Amino acid sequence: MTESITSSSIVVTGMGIISPYGIGPDILWNKLLAGETAIKPLTTFDTSHIRCRVGGQLKDFNPNSYLSPRTVRKIDRFSTFALIASQLALLDADLLVDGKKPLWMELGHGEDRVGICVGNNLGGWEFAERELRNLWQSGPREVSPYMATAWFPAAVQGNVSIQFGIKGIGRTFLADRASGAMAIIHAADCLQRGRADIMLVGGTEAPFSPYAALCYETSGLMSQQAVSGSPTAYRPFDATHDGLVCAEGAAFFVLERAEHALAREAPILAKLAGWAATYDGYSTVQPAPDGQRYAAAMTQALTRAHKQPDDIDCVFAAGSAIPTEDISETRAIRLALRDAANRVPVSTPKSAFGNLFGAATPVDMAIAMLAMQQRVIPATLHLDQPAPGCDLDYVPRTPRSVERLDTCLINARGMGGTNAALVVERWS
Repeated sequence: MTESITSSSIVVTGMGIISPYGIGPDILWNKLLAGETAIKPLTTFDTSHIRCRVGGQLKDFNPNSYLSPRTVRKIDRFSTFALIASQLALLDADLLVDGKKPLWMELGHGEDRVGICVGNNLGGWEFAERELRNLWQSGPREVSPYMATAWFPAAVQGNVSIQFGIKGIGRTFLADRASGAMAIIHAADCLQRGRADIMLVGGTEAPFSPYAALCYETSGLMSQQAVSGSPTAYRPFDATHDGLVCAEGAAFFVLERAEHALAREAPILAKLAGWAATYDGYSTVQPAPDGQRYAAAMTQALTRAHKQPDDIDCVFAAGSAIPTEDISETRAIRLALRDAANRVPVSTPKSAFGNLFGAATPVDMAIAMLAMQQRVIPATLHLDQPAPGCDLDYVPRTPRSVERLDTCLINARGMGGTNAALVVERWS
């Protein structure tokens, strides 16, 4: 082990993923390399009232295979995803005894030194809509007693904390598509400041219900190509891009200071070397077109990681496929990476499965870590002809094997000009 360790080194020791392809990192990675799209017509509710009728929806998912039926009845789908992904992350980090009980509970101490940060955008509207229908159709006695604790975005934080005996710092972040990035940034800050020894952090989203889908639709940011059920409707940086396509799932990580992880002989998957967030102060919906504050987030993350633009081997873009955002993100990458922008690949793997909003950045971070392990950059699908103003190397259509893939920049952007950037580094 030759990695340089400092008091500020934050490492990833566990990872759990639920994507539209299925559960676990292997299916996500294999499907991405195969170029298989997970964007398909929505089937769980009537979509006649919306135009974006496709999404990255996890099919044939049986939560009772992972959680008790009693637990499943009490929570919304977005909490279900989070509980399963969290358990997988803790298992991966060797923090569960006999696959179930957290190590800190087994030892009988340390619960207050373990924290949780969650990114989410929408909350649990599948549960809420069902119970509201019960209210209007059958009266208040037919409403679930768990309604009050199932739907709100912070429900995940509570459910996971209770499940795993986490009694330290707890935060939930709502920042549109940057929610998960903000959660990761706060978790890393807490570790660096010594406020926790272990942070469970990630994001989760379950946006597929009639009212939830309508909320997204009325934002005006969703793809209109999806009205026909096209699996290629999500087209970041392409000349025909016209907006987002949603997806569901979750990704969670265990973060620790390097010396803490090494002391307990934990597996180390990657180093979270830098992070930063900025705000445009431009509009409640649109990001600033000049990309300057977005570029500032990238630059500040690089500075924190002690990296220069030439050190970056790949950028994982926010890639919203909203025309103005694609152009301004391209502009921001050029401002941040300067001359290196002409050679650094920019990939948007989520084009294959959709945008997970609150979990978008955590899933991108998971993909970046897998890419560094394999030295393969996943493709940006559905990119046939770059749009005017989009002039970077977006790794179109086909994955790319590379000799060096040691440091990745991960971008995040939310409605109203919330910007975030992470720098993830290979641990060797």
